[in-house]
Amino acid sequence: MKRTSFFCLSLLIVFAATSGADDKSNSPGSPQPVRVLDCQITLIDHVTLASDRSGILKHVEFKEGQSVVSGSQVALIADEVAKANLAVAEKKASNDTEVRFAKVARDAAENEYNMAVESNKKSGNALRAVAQVDIDKARLAADKAALSIQQAEHELALNKLNRDVTAAELKTYSVLAGFDGVITKIYKKKDEAVRQGDPIAEIVNTDRVRIEGRVKLADLPFAKQGAKVLVHLFVEEFDLPEEQETFEGKITFVDLVSDKIDRTTRVFAEVQNRDNILRAGLRAEMVIEVDEQTAAHRPAAGNSDSSQKKKRLSINAN
Repeated sequence: MKRTSFFCLSLLIVFAATSGADDKSNSPGSPQPVRVLDCQITLIDHVTLASDRSGILKHVEFKEGQSVVSGSQVALIADEVAKANLAVAEKKASNDTEVRFAKVARDAAENEYNMAVESNKKSGNALRAVAQVDIDKARLAADKAALSIQQAEHELALNKLNRDVTAAELKTYSVLAGFDGVITKIYKKKDEAVRQGDPIAEIVNTDRVRIEGRVKLADLPFAKQGAKVLVHLFVEEFDLPEEQETFEGKITFVDLVSDKIDRTTRVFAEVQNRDNILRAGLRAEMVIEVDEQTAAHRPAAGNSDSSQKKKRLSINAN
């Protein structure tokens, strides 16, 4: 009785949305929506936060039932050593003394070389004030000083990269929420030891849910990604007022493989779940809307093609 009333209500909603001045919508050939029974409600945003490293829990910020926003720190592993390492890395990354010293040394070496060359020019070719070997040494010293600048700049760049790595490592001591939700379970408490990969807390967001159902092979052409669906909660044992609520959504996944026994195909629809009426673990019923163009290709029970197929099989058997 409940399934019949749900289907009738869904039909009324679909027809009300598609009706208008055109009389075709009321004709016997109007497209009939696809009814998918016994669908399962599952969560989309449901994760277990884990520790990215070993250590001792310094803080656990939330308790079961509390809300969190995306980016909130749920837990913190003791990070004093990591902070100290970052301070050292930042100090090294900000120290450009070696670069400035190398530039001064280069300027001095080049000045010495230029003075030697200039001295020889003034003395003329007959008598050199500075031996050629000394000029060559001065040129080598100037070149070496210029290269030392590149080496100092390279070391400074490495120090900055090491600072970035240390800062990234420090972030791994924090366990952060990846989306808005509610803490449903806490696995570890303050001062407990954790290893890498140990679960810390569970976060759930029920703003949207997935409706998992199975569509018959004949109705599969209408279960396309993006197709509009209407969903109702269905509880067999009770008559709940929430079962009269209608939720709109769209199909997000159609399985590429069909079940060879019951000739059905698995489909997922994503639905906005107001007031958490569509609770995960319960069942629902879904109606897939069908437009007139797609309905023109809908197979009919006992049609001529089916009769012809049976006839061919009978001939082949004989």
